[in-house]
Amino acid sequence: MALDRMTKLSWIYDLYQLGQSSHLLEDPDKIYQQLLAHIVTGFDARSGSLALLTEEQNSLTIVAGIDLPPHVIGCSVALGSGVLGWVAKEGQPLLINGDLDPQKYPGIQRRREQAAPSSALCWPLKLRDRVIGALSVNRPAEKTPFAESDRDQGTAVLNLASLALENIQLRLDQQRRFAELQATNQKLAEAQDQLLQAEKMASIGQLAAGVAHEINNPVGYVASNLSSLGRYMDNLLSLLEACDQLDASLSGDAPELLALRALKEKIDLTYLREDLHDLLAESKEGLERVKKIVLDLKTFSHVDEAEWQVTDLHQGLDSTLNIVWNELKYKAEVVKEYGTLPEIECLPSQLNQVFMNLMVNAAHAIESQGTITLRTGHTGEQVWVEVSDTGKGIAPENLGRIFDPFFTTKPVGTGTGLGLSLSYGIVKKHHGNIEVDSTLGKGTTFRVWLPLRQAVKQENG
Repeated sequence: MALDRMTKLSWIYDLYQLGQSSHLLEDPDKIYQQLLAHIVTGFDARSGSLALLTEEQNSLTIVAGIDLPPHVIGCSVALGSGVLGWVAKEGQPLLINGDLDPQKYPGIQRRREQAAPSSALCWPLKLRDRVIGALSVNRPAEKTPFAESDRDQGTAVLNLASLALENIQLRLDQQRRFAELQATNQKLAEAQDQLLQAEKMASIGQLAAGVAHEINNPVGYVASNLSSLGRYMDNLLSLLEACDQLDASLSGDAPELLALRALKEKIDLTYLREDLHDLLAESKEGLERVKKIVLDLKTFSHVDEAEWQVTDLHQGLDSTLNIVWNELKYKAEVVKEYGTLPEIECLPSQLNQVFMNLMVNAAHAIESQGTITLRTGHTGEQVWVEVSDTGKGIAPENLGRIFDPFFTTKPVGTGTGLGLSLSYGIVKKHHGNIEVDSTLGKGTTFRVWLPLRQAVKQENG
């Protein structure tokens, strides 16, 4: 190295600093180039190349070059091939002044038509006797050729370069492992979300079964009693009719007859007859509504139907609408625009969960009063379900994130940010897709596309 002692120390310190650069993770290729340029300058050379051993350790990749054609960067060099490959394989430095003796250095071929440098030095980059790459510097014919002293000095200095390169690799590996860890954590979070979803649906199913069992029994005997009560009422009204006819045929002012007529007037018997029929009809209608609520809850959760099956989506939409009606009725008018749908193969309870999330989100998007429209259609081998609202809409910058886990635009404490993420996962499990179209101040439309049949079924957990 053609440097005085103080300059050499400064040069070595700068070489060390390059390996500690805070920009290593931002642009490692730039650091490789700066490191090579620093070494080329220090050895008063004009060109050079830096190659690192691949993970497979059977070849080198050129990662930096000075005064080399751009296409050379990224090229692969087999171990034992060329100067860099030979040095990396043998683990020994090489001084070249003129042509090489092919018998002394087998495997190294310098084509005559190439503009070969007049003098070149090439070192293996070692770390604790382990080769991690190779580096070469070249001088043109007009400069003083390299000497053995340059080779020996470079061997010591390049140990520091090896440490710098190892530091770069370690930090890049750390970054890669951190990214892998983040991806793994993301998958674990999504798996946990799906598990929570499955547990939630199982809980709803158990609740539905319990509600059905607890309510159906009293509803059954109340319905039976109302039926008997209706018959008894008809008999009693027939008796009252006969008494009225008898009363109309009697004359006189016997105290008992006058008392009977006063009692009939007091209790308003005519109104009582009419109201008894209305009360009985309303009671029967109330019982039918209770039965329908229980049936809708069972249809929504599909207590005994956790496997893939062919089903009617309209039935699922209607049962889900009844379940969430209390959430919607004060905010919106619900309009149904159902098309003709063939039955599809699906997990009904999970799709009902998607419909519920979309309907509840639509209600939350409406600040005062609005309209929620449910549409369905059939195109080719797919069906689609739309949930459209006239709410406040979604900001354009948020559209790309609405399906991300834990992302929500709702105030803290009012939303988990899991509803759309879980819905997206369920639709993907069905090999379908969710589209969203939104305009601020006008509303949002979600369209769920689903295939008629499942070519490959996934686990339903």
